[in-house]
Order: sequence, then structure tokens, then C-alpha cells
Amino acid sequence: MESIEKKEIRPLFIKERIAVYVYCYSYKGTRQLSKFGDVVYTSQKSNYSLLYVNNENLSDLLSKLKDLKFVKKVRVGHIKELDQNFSEAFAQTNLAVKEEIERL
Repeated sequence: MESIEKKEIRPLFIKERIAVYVYCYSYKGTRQLSKFGDVVYTSQKSNYSLLYVNNENLSDLLSKLKDLKFVKKVRVGHIKELDQNFSEAFAQTNLAVKEEIERL
């Protein structure tokens, strides 16, 4: 039997992605949005779609989306900008609750 050559396993690089909310004039145009990123959610009633796109080419993509005829406005998600360390908030809330209990 031939010996099996060991191939080098390349690491999986996770690209940074960001949420983009695209508000449309009608529901018909939302099918075309899959060209620009991964369509995660589409609302027929509110006429908006949620896309996830790579963070690298965000500025070019936003200008392309705004130029489409059926697009009303484009918003970028801000979850990366928020502080996701909630331990301090919990500690402050616990102190406030303890102070209220002591007052009673």
C-alpha cells in the first residue's frame, strides 16, 4: 500500500461580518439583495431586509445599495460598537437593589 501523504491543514479564518438593514419601497426588489450579501431576514410588512456582509468592502457596498432604485435607505448595525461586558451593569443593579432593600 502506498503511504498517505499528510497534507497541511490550513486554519479557518473567520471574516468579520456586519449587519446591514436595507429598507425598500416594495417587496419585489428584496430578491436582488442576495447578490450583495447573505440575506438573513426579510419583512414583507415593513419592507426591509437584514443582510450580513464582509466588513472589508462595506463602504463600496453601501454606495452600491443606495444607488439601487428600489432602496429607500440603508442602515448599518451597531452591535460591534456596544460594550458587551455586562458584569459592571449587573454589579451596579445589585448595589441599587440592596440599597433599596436596606431602606425598607
